[in-house]
Amino acid sequence: MGQLLLYGAYLIDGWAGLVLLRAVAVATLMALVFANAAIVGRGARLLVPLVASVPAILVSQYVWSERPELFGFVCFAALLLLLRLARAGSDRALALVVPLVLIWSNLHGSFALGVALVAVVSLEGAWREPARRRAYAIVTLASVAVTLLTPAGLGAWTAPGFHFLTPPREIQEWAVPDIHTAIGALFVLTVGLVAAVALITRCMPAREAAILLPIVLLAASAVRHTPLFAIAAAPYLALYGPPALGVLRLRLPARPFNPSEPNTRVMSRVSVAAALILGILATGIAPTAPDESRFPVAALSVIPAGPGLFNHYDWGGWLIWHAPATPVFIDGRYTPYRCCGVLDDYQTVIAAEPGWPEVVARRGIRSILVRPSDPIAIRGIESGWTVLGRAPGFVLLRIP
Repeated sequence: MGQLLLYGAYLIDGWAGLVLLRAVAVATLMALVFANAAIVGRGARLLVPLVASVPAILVSQYVWSERPELFGFVCFAALLLLLRLARAGSDRALALVVPLVLIWSNLHGSFALGVALVAVVSLEGAWREPARRRAYAIVTLASVAVTLLTPAGLGAWTAPGFHFLTPPREIQEWAVPDIHTAIGALFVLTVGLVAAVALITRCMPAREAAILLPIVLLAASAVRHTPLFAIAAAPYLALYGPPALGVLRLRLPARPFNPSEPNTRVMSRVSVAAALILGILATGIAPTAPDESRFPVAALSVIPAGPGLFNHYDWGGWLIWHAPATPVFIDGRYTPYRCCGVLDDYQTVIAAEPGWPEVVARRGIRSILVRPSDPIAIRGIESGWTVLGRAPGFVLLRIP
């Protein structure tokens, strides 16, 4: 469904349609983050939930791209809101969890996180509220069952399980967060902020711990998961941040949370409307076509047609779009190339590691389109391979 949404947007208005879809998805995500902080946190004051949402806004920029993953983050933020409202006593919010998981499971493989979160929160809720145990049990079982209502059926769990148990660390977004990078530093700062608030206030309710602890462990496992914790932490920071500042003698007034206050509802509606309007207006200044300056555009006229091309990993999808007559060796997808040793063979050739000539012969590679700094390009030029095309960003070589 995620791919269908993206392609449908492209059919409607080309690249501008994709920009609009992304803007609406990002605006919706930000509205949900703010709603979590405003409604579940301290909805009586605008500044508090706004400040509490800043870490999520900063860290989540990593996923603001035209990928189904973005839709998964929107579903994640919506699920957090429903689960927190359900734990506050809303049966309607609890019932809406199941259809949300159904939609999520058809959008992106991150639905597995949602099912796990439903199970953990339901377990904590059943322990605290014996009268609602049956409701929590039904929602948990139904959430698992609806994940089978996808084209893949039970196979929908294959990719999430595989990535969780054997994450592809060689791919940047699956690497462990590094504090020396911007996103790694922001993630560590967010975790430190939550820990500081918990230590100062000496308050981490079980209903918050049931959400934050599993997510922080998952977020620490890969770069692509780091925004999850910042999104989940916004309501906690909104609720307990002001008391923590009060302990530090900053004397910020704080009122108890009352979900029935009229301006809480008004604020949440205003936040959604403002986020959507700003997201749509952003399309007016957004690019109407992709920036192809980092791709080997000049190579298109000299790329040999037919099989036999070995291409750089980052250019695979671009080549599929612009040079359909030339099958690529690899593209940006991970799962299709994990099997059969394709990724291993790619690494062997691109790095000119021992055994690369055997891989070239076995794979039927006849030409190579890579960056000039790649070891295989250096080795090929030194060996006198024919240069079919060359520019500062690429080199296209024919193997004798």
